[in-house]
Amino acid sequence: MRVPASIGIILLALLISACATIERHESVSSIGPYQNFTGRLIVIEPTRRWQAIIHWDGQPDRGQVRLTHAASNRIVLVSWEGERIRMTDNQNPTGSWKYIDNSQLQSMGIILPPQQLAMILGGRIPYALKEQKPNLWRGKIDGTLILLKWIDTRKRLEITDMTHGRKAILIIQP
Repeated sequence: MRVPASIGIILLALLISACATIERHESVSSIGPYQNFTGRLIVIEPTRRWQAIIHWDGQPDRGQVRLTHAASNRIVLVSWEGERIRMTDNQNPTGSWKYIDNSQLQSMGIILPPQQLAMILGGRIPYALKEQKPNLWRGKIDGTLILLKWIDTRKRLEITDMTHGRKAILIIQP
């Protein structure tokens, strides 16, 4: 049985577009995979700077991170499952967890939500970031222009929010 040419062309176009969609989701990088580590997180904003010890245990679908700010003795715990993110800290009188969204994370200086950071630490770069040169990506995520730089010899990930003038530096310690 012969397939009419117009149907064959449509099927070919669908197959090509399906392949393009698969390729579009993410690209592979030389980062990681880092699913469990301790390190330092340095956040630089126009009006403030802070750094914390980070204990990371996460994957894109679920995980948790503990941030310890030595100067204030504040300990923040963030966990996620799917798209849901919640947090608590040792300065919360009730100790209860509360759900937060990406805008609340950004107000604390966290440029990327933990799910996206886990994907990057797993060696997969979001499709919105295009490689400029080896270990340097640039693009827009949620309307924010992001520059992502990986320095392999130092296990250092620099995430620059060029739209708001913020920078987060994650240094993974062995």
